[in-house]
Amino acid sequence: MNHPGTEPSATSVSSLPRISRRHALIGLAALLAQAGFWSNPLSAAQAPASAPATGLAPATMLFYTLSQTITGHRDLSAATAARIEQAMRTNVPGFADRLPQLGALLVTGQEAKVLLAAATAADASLRELALAIVAAWYTGTVAGNAAQGTKSIVVAYAEALMYRTVADGQVVPTYCNYGPLWWLKAPPAVRVSAPVEPKPVPAPATTGTPEPKGKQAK
Repeated sequence: MNHPGTEPSATSVSSLPRISRRHALIGLAALLAQAGFWSNPLSAAQAPASAPATGLAPATMLFYTLSQTITGHRDLSAATAARIEQAMRTNVPGFADRLPQLGALLVTGQEAKVLLAAATAADASLRELALAIVAAWYTGTVAGNAAQGTKSIVVAYAEALMYRTVADGQVVPTYCNYGPLWWLKAPPAVRVSAPVEPKPVPAPATTGTPEPKGKQAK
């Protein structure tokens, strides 16, 4: 037992539970759900336009539709959805089997919280998959599992939904504050100030004897 003011022993520290990156991302998704970020009108208003989902395989189209519903964002990138789906097939065990099961719970016009509640009632693994999808979209990363020999896969950066939440006051973190790929934009117009004419300076007196300061003329 540790007394107040003393550091914990190595034994007590080693007995603490370790939190994997995968569970941390799922926990982040749960917090986002409780905070109401799935239905953020500001995020939707400032979201960039995306290309329509065309030419997707049926399974990818199902994942895309699930992503739109569970994140609350209808303007998601279809190309990013395909990358996330492929990464989840690699890193998430049982993804191929659970995806159609989660898709069977979809209803037209359904809200994210309703779908999450339906997944929770159906099976705990479906709830976990739904939250993992949210975590992937918000972080732009599909977490890996070291025990299973898989590494985390980065699928998006600027399109990560976590940046939309603060888009009104912060740009996507990069090496500068002009945003990603800023060097592809046209440079700003060159504004050269007009030359400033120097003010004339009176020439110093060269004759006469200066009168001492403070002395009044008689």
